[in-house]
Amino acid sequence: MELREVNKQDEEKIMEMYNDYILSELIPGIDRFEGIRDFEKLQNLNFNDWLKYLEKNKYEENLPDLYSPHTLYLAINDYNQIVGAIGIRWKQVPILMTFGGLIGYSVRPSQRGKGYATEMLKLALDKFKNTNIQNILITCKDFNIASKKVIEKNGGIFENTYSNVDDGYTYLRYWIKI
Repeated sequence: MELREVNKQDEEKIMEMYNDYILSELIPGIDRFEGIRDFEKLQNLNFNDWLKYLEKNKYEENLPDLYSPHTLYLAINDYNQIVGAIGIRWKQVPILMTFGGLIGYSVRPSQRGKGYATEMLKLALDKFKNTNIQNILITCKDFNIASKKVIEKNGGIFENTYSNVDDGYTYLRYWIKI
């Protein structure tokens, strides 16, 4: 598996994955684009404008104060299929260090249960090796057992829970040392 940034040639495959999410059954308490908010923007943007949106968000000078630059990566399996996506946030801002975390990921509904998320997170963690960030906060909702297992398989050490009064959810907070 590899992680790579989105490019124009991915449009057809991205739209197939987007439709996979749209047609999937909702999991109670988890919305379709949980972990990969960037895909939500495809509802209102054409593909070229979405690519520009992704590019803009990679640079701190383009973002409001207290936002983190972030990069969206596609997870490509050995058969050259997009099996999911993972977003990396490159700056430790307050909201991310409270309950958002520095990494968000999702495996497309038709590819879940195959171990892809564990491998995706491992590859994402490797991207921090040449940065100044040595401890990665990663979170999941307390009832998201699959994500909890993925984090723990990648060395996540449970710190505590955070009850978010704004959305009503309780988040499990884990740290992974790089």
